[in-house]
Amino acid sequence: MGTGGKIAIGCGIAVLVVGIIIVLTVGAGIFWVKGKAESVAAEQKQIEEYRTQANKNEFTSPDDAVVQEAQLVRFLEVRKKVYDVYSVNEATIKGMNEKDKKPDLGDVRKAFSVMNQLRMAQAKAQAEQKMGDSEYQFLVQAIYKSSWAAQVAEATGGKSVSEAAGEAYDKAAEEMKKAAAANQSSGGMSKESREAVQKGVKDLEKSGAEAREAAQSLDVPKANVELFRKYEADIKKYAMNGLEWVNF
Repeated sequence: MGTGGKIAIGCGIAVLVVGIIIVLTVGAGIFWVKGKAESVAAEQKQIEEYRTQANKNEFTSPDDAVVQEAQLVRFLEVRKKVYDVYSVNEATIKGMNEKDKKPDLGDVRKAFSVMNQLRMAQAKAQAEQKMGDSEYQFLVQAIYKSSWAAQVAEATGGKSVSEAAGEAYDKAAEEMKKAAAANQSSGGMSKESREAVQKGVKDLEKSGAEAREAAQSLDVPKANVELFRKYEADIKKYAMNGLEWVNF
């Protein structure tokens, strides 16, 4: 056999080997993808099972919006389980929020895996604490509002959000009244000026009342503010910045 024939046979064997490698590689890839898909499907099913179990616990928001201490403790137990996952994946989670970063396939896989771990942790913890989604969301909102109300109370000497909202208008109206009284006693105000001041005071008082009414939805029971302060350290620890956009 000539050299050309040997080369041809050699090339043929090489092509056959490469073909076998490709077939094996693609086959292994398909097997991996199939296995991964089955794993993800099983994981999703388990998450939904936990959620279904948790949501068997019916909840109606109390008319007075007061959060019970035992209820808050259960909520923090749920947050703690989610935090256990969050704390070891914090860098990945914060990376999801970087606007300038262009994620590659590895980033997407990692993000998907982390999100599923977080969802699993929350669903399982809610089931363990017998806390359905409605109760969980009620507590999220109550704690957020209590945090804001606590800050307002601290800055205004104990006032509620709605009381503080109208305070600036009340002070302005009071100062206008004092200035008008001082000018009146000295005989330096015309009828037109007095009427203008009176109208200005009424406008400020009206604006103050409107501001208070608009802010009433942000008011919370004082008991909630006190409870927030008692557990403030844990609430802040389990806040988990970066997860707000995915509703954790």
